[in-house]
This record gives sequence, C-alpha cells and structure tokens, in this order.
Amino acid sequence: MNFNELPVETQQRLLSWQDQIEPIQGWCSPVAGATLYHLVQNKIPVPVVVELGSWKGRSSAWMAAALADQQSPGKIVCVDTWQGTPSEKEHADLLAQYHPDQLYQEFLGNMEKLGVRDWVVPVRMTTVEAAKAWPLDQPIGLLFIDADHDYYAVRRDFELWSGYVKDGGVIVFDDVPNWPGPTRLISELPSWYKHMAYSHNQWIVLKTN
Repeated sequence: MNFNELPVETQQRLLSWQDQIEPIQGWCSPVAGATLYHLVQNKIPVPVVVELGSWKGRSSAWMAAALADQQSPGKIVCVDTWQGTPSEKEHADLLAQYHPDQLYQEFLGNMEKLGVRDWVVPVRMTTVEAAKAWPLDQPIGLLFIDADHDYYAVRRDFELWSGYVKDGGVIVFDDVPNWPGPTRLISELPSWYKHMAYSHNQWIVLKTN
C-alpha cells in the first residue's frame, strides 16, 4: 500500500485515526497500522479478524477502525490473557505495578474511547484455549499473529489457527524480522501460503486453495 497513491479522503481518514491511536502505548507503528486497516477493508474474503495478542489495543484499534469506517457487520476477535507474556521481560517491567485486571481494563477503555468497541470481541484466554473453542463453521478472513514470540509458540499458534483461515484469507506475522521466532517460521511455511506484502515489521501471506 502506497499512502501517497490513496484517495485524499482515505489519507485524511488514516491521519485522523493515527492521531487518535498513537497515544495508546504499544508497538504497532502508523505504517503497520495503516496496512492492517487497508487489508481489513480491501483484502479479506470474510469480515472476521482474529488477533492473537492485543496488549492495550493499538493494532486492534487500526483493524477495528477499518470495520467501523465501513459500518461493517464484521468483528475483530482479540485473544489475550491480558497478563503479559511471561517470557518477555519488557512485559514484566511494564506490568510490575499493575493490578490483575488493569491491563484488560485499559484495553477496553481504549476501544471505548475510540468508539470502536462494538466491533471488538475480547476473548480472555490463551491462544491455545481460544483455538480449541473456536467454532468450526466460522471462517477467518484475517489472522494476526502477535502473541508469544518464541519460535515454538509462534509455530503452535500458526498450526492451531491457520486451518480456520478461509482460502483467499490473509495471515499477518508481526515482528518480522525483529524477532527470531516469527522470522524463522515464515521461512518454513507450506507452499500454499503465498507471500503477499511486507509492511513495517509485518510479513503478510495469502492462503491459497
């Protein structure tokens, strides 16, 4: 997606969302966020998005904004324990003074403040628990993998969730190449996952038939 080639109205809308979303603490850059927005609005076969790892909702907000701007009947299902990833020291440091529900409440508050809460379905489970509970008759249009970044955890999430992605759907691996886990996994994908695009720290593939 080339920002300068977008219609002026779309550029202005993205900049408006950027101003509102940037105050949310997180790691999704405006370029990455705008890419997610574009994918949700233009590249997915069904308006069902699953995000594995949501934190305070910075990337969630970009995808929910895309649905909200279209007044879509779709949803973004945000899967997280809202307890941080135990193996990531940065999470432990950031949450050191938090009470058990504080991160989750911040996430909900951010979605409410942005006016996108109606499109967001929080699922407070591990990615494994949520995958086991996912309805078999509900295909996913976009899967955003951004939970535990350990290689085996990323591979587990991909193996558990990718089967639910509809043919023609999109999978976004966050933190490529910044983290070795997802970066290793994208080199091992089956041939029916075709590289589609690269955005800021995101590797994007299309699931083919």
